Amino acid sequence: MITFVNVFTVKPGQQQTAFERIQQVYLEVVKVQPGFIDAVLLKSDDETKVTAIAHWEKSEQVAALLQQPRFQELHNEEFYRAVAKIEPNFYSTAIAVTA
Repeated sequence: MITFVNVFTVKPGQQQTAFERIQQVYLEVVKVQPGFIDAVLLKSDDETKVTAIAHWEKSEQVAALLQQPRFQELHNEEFYRAVAKIEPNFYSTAIAVTA
């Protein structure tokens, strides 16, 4: 399993719009992709970022997602009016701590 963390820096006053667009991508496209396990979307309290943390079986499956026509359609002008910067990264689990 890999963890894919995508940090979206949003334009001033656009956090909710960005969140809604990103949520739409996850609900319509990501959740039905082979290899997708789960995800959480977070909004920063300072209203400057939206962060998506997703678990996938393999990183190659995320690459395949990027080629999906609906994924590309949803990354449209409205999406980029709200999002200033996207920082995607893959992570391997180093340690897990639970209560």
